[in-house]
Amino acid sequence: MTIGNLIKTLDGSLFKEYLMERYKSGDIVKKPKTALDVPSFKFGKLKTDIQYENAERCDKLSKEHFCIKYCESRKMTADILSKMYYTDDYKKLCDEIFPTHGKEITADKRLVIPFYDVNNSLIAISGRALENASEKLRYVTIRTNESNEKLVYGMDRVDLKQPVYIVEGPIDSLFLNNCLASGDSNLALTAKNVKAEKIILIYDNEPRNKEVMKLMQNAIKLGHNVVIWPDTIKGKDINEMIIKGMTQRELKDIISSNTFEGLRAQTKFTFWKKV
Repeated sequence: MTIGNLIKTLDGSLFKEYLMERYKSGDIVKKPKTALDVPSFKFGKLKTDIQYENAERCDKLSKEHFCIKYCESRKMTADILSKMYYTDDYKKLCDEIFPTHGKEITADKRLVIPFYDVNNSLIAISGRALENASEKLRYVTIRTNESNEKLVYGMDRVDLKQPVYIVEGPIDSLFLNNCLASGDSNLALTAKNVKAEKIILIYDNEPRNKEVMKLMQNAIKLGHNVVIWPDTIKGKDINEMIIKGMTQRELKDIISSNTFEGLRAQTKFTFWKKV
């Protein structure tokens, strides 16, 4: 072994003196430790402007197209149209996006609502029937993955550091800033999976709907902020309120002044459900 290792083996204190003498004489030069500065790589959001063989983005359709006429009847703006697609054959589109979906899907004309995650990755599409909707499933949704997580619309658009609104329908959510859609009436369940600083639940204005009343009651008990619509509001949901002439600013003001929690929410709810 080397002289240094021999001294270290025989006498630890003598070894320290030996090292000190070598440093003083310049035989050992202490090399400074250098940290390797490797910048962390961050993935940017994917682009959502995807071209499909069997669908066309709605804002690129002719103004005379019957899908555009339908969208205009629901007061959808150009900004909303840019987030949706139209297909002549929903089955072909589903097969194109997710060939192994395994569902029996009708080859019909539909307005297509794409669902994206926080990275703008496509996770599902929902097709809204445009012809004979009362005679078939109005909405048909397929997922592009095998996830069992609750499907939420709008995760690509919300800022979780700001108050987040949760409504039932995807189209309704597009008339409010920073808004998500649950796709059903169980807004409290959706809220469990949304890690926002503040969440406001906006149920449809259906005071005689037993399921909605039960879910609202439960949400209030859980301590959620809940919108209790005033009895002057006649529309069933946000889109219907807009169709009846309410502006988005008026809608936001009504929501802000009719959001309650705790005991006050319970009191307002008791009167609301009797209307």
